[in-house]
Amino acid sequence: MTSEMLLADKYLSIVNDRGKRSLPLQRVYRNMRQRGLFYKAYANLYSNYGATTPGSDVKDTIQGMSVKRIEAIIEQLEDGLYKWKPARRVYVPKANGQQRLISIPCWSDKLVQEVMRLILTAYYEPEFRDSSHGFRPNRSCFTALKQIKEKWTGTKWFIEGDIQGCFDNIPQELILRLLGQRIQDNRFLKLVREMLAAGYTEDWRYNQTHSGVPQGGVISPLLSNVVLHELDKWVEDELIPQHNRGQGRNKSPEYVKLIAQRCRAKKKGQWKRYTQLGKTLRHLASKDPYDPNYRRLRYTRFADDFALGYIGPKAEAEFIKQQLRDFLKKMGLTLSQEKTVITHARSQTARFLGYDLRVGWNNAQLSRMSTGRKIRSVNGRIQLTVPRSVTTKWLRKYCQQGKPVHSKILLHYSDYEIVSTYGAQIRGLINYYQLAYNVSQQLERVRWACLESCRKTLAAKHRLRKRQSRQRYYVRGEEGQRGHLSVVVERPDKKSLMATCGEQPLKYCPNATYTNDEIPPFTVAVRRKELIKRLLAETCECCGATRVPLEAHHVNKLANLRRHWQGRKQKPVWVKWMISRHRKTIFVCHSCHQDITHGRYDGAKLR
Repeated sequence: MTSEMLLADKYLSIVNDRGKRSLPLQRVYRNMRQRGLFYKAYANLYSNYGATTPGSDVKDTIQGMSVKRIEAIIEQLEDGLYKWKPARRVYVPKANGQQRLISIPCWSDKLVQEVMRLILTAYYEPEFRDSSHGFRPNRSCFTALKQIKEKWTGTKWFIEGDIQGCFDNIPQELILRLLGQRIQDNRFLKLVREMLAAGYTEDWRYNQTHSGVPQGGVISPLLSNVVLHELDKWVEDELIPQHNRGQGRNKSPEYVKLIAQRCRAKKKGQWKRYTQLGKTLRHLASKDPYDPNYRRLRYTRFADDFALGYIGPKAEAEFIKQQLRDFLKKMGLTLSQEKTVITHARSQTARFLGYDLRVGWNNAQLSRMSTGRKIRSVNGRIQLTVPRSVTTKWLRKYCQQGKPVHSKILLHYSDYEIVSTYGAQIRGLINYYQLAYNVSQQLERVRWACLESCRKTLAAKHRLRKRQSRQRYYVRGEEGQRGHLSVVVERPDKKSLMATCGEQPLKYCPNATYTNDEIPPFTVAVRRKELIKRLLAETCECCGATRVPLEAHHVNKLANLRRHWQGRKQKPVWVKWMISRHRKTIFVCHSCHQDITHGRYDGAKLR
């Protein structure tokens, strides 16, 4: 196992090096058939929430994953007989009331796509621009927002961009043409072409796909980044140099005039006039805001959503929007008319990645520099805020007619699961909006509603009065901290389990994550070595049989397994093993796997 994984890592390092030097990539199809790459792909995919979701073939799932199945896939690839199966299409509701089309591939297809994604990521990652943040290693919404906050100072107009149906409308020929420019391997390109044309099933009917990438496929985000990388290059190499002008703004004549008068007043000892002129200067811009010789354009993209910040007149911002529309049209894509808008940075707010963006302006707020000089530190700075619609949405989740209510769905859960569920919700919401300076004002009421809803759910479960429920579950915070709800589950000879809700402080954290300049480099290190060792150990983790081929049994969530066996004294060996080791996967021999799958342990098929 060690030699195979090291060989896979060495190959990915070579691919990454060729990407850094912009050299073409050859013999991809031959090298992607390494066992080590499939082991890495399995380790990356097995813990995903949708790993157990079946595709169009209900028999081709992650259950029963084994070395034998990997060898069968590699053999099919060597013989050129691997056939992609159509994906299963489902509809997922969107926030605006519409539905999103999701295509779920079969497990074997997911595995092959992940191997392809590993290779293409290693090759294209050095080439992608710093303005791209979606579906990339070590990058996230936070890195995109921090880039805007730190580098867009002085922006006058926001241009919010969105590509209409990006995943579904990307021309497949464009994908193959762009891949073919850098990858000189017709067998690999043929594999990609067949994957794109595999089609999908809906209501048990097969449908062909003539455009787009399967939204839900493992490799789809990377392929979309390969296509939209052309947009990044065009914006940074052509559009931005075309509109950028001047080294800096000229000084405001009126401001310079008042500075001279203030200096003369200081020399003559006219301190009253000196103070009055200082107050007047605070309301004037030191640089000419309408300087015709100064223009700046900035750009950031996350997946198919992108934003531009422009310093200049609105007419030129409209022209930039038209240029974007024309360029995307040449690529076969359409700029969304509804979501692509131009907003004034000081008087309006733009929406990007769930945050509201605006430029701050407050002449009265001063900050002292290290030299002792006071400056207007807020003016021109990008401010990230929590939208009011977010507060309203979450209050509706916990309240009815303005008052928090208990959750009927969670009444039959344990106290630990109730508090843990509420705690995870409010913790995730607060963590995401740490970059917003108004996080405390906007989410304080949401936090209170979440705590009250959680407390009322516990009170309704045990039929407790308000005072009784607070005495049992409420924990007073230490000095300077807020109180929260807590449940402790004592376990003999083990560490106690604790679930909390509301302990996260509502605090503005401008340095919540690393800045864009501190993004760690791409790495090809092995992930989850333990899983691969267990797969190749040839020792059944249930009956203890040795030197036998192993098969994997997966569960979607350990919480479901615990709930299924809650209160039962006699648990099967495999259930005890997974719960005690906190593992969603157990590797067993074929006989034990058949017993687990067909319910010979617990009397019913495990779902």
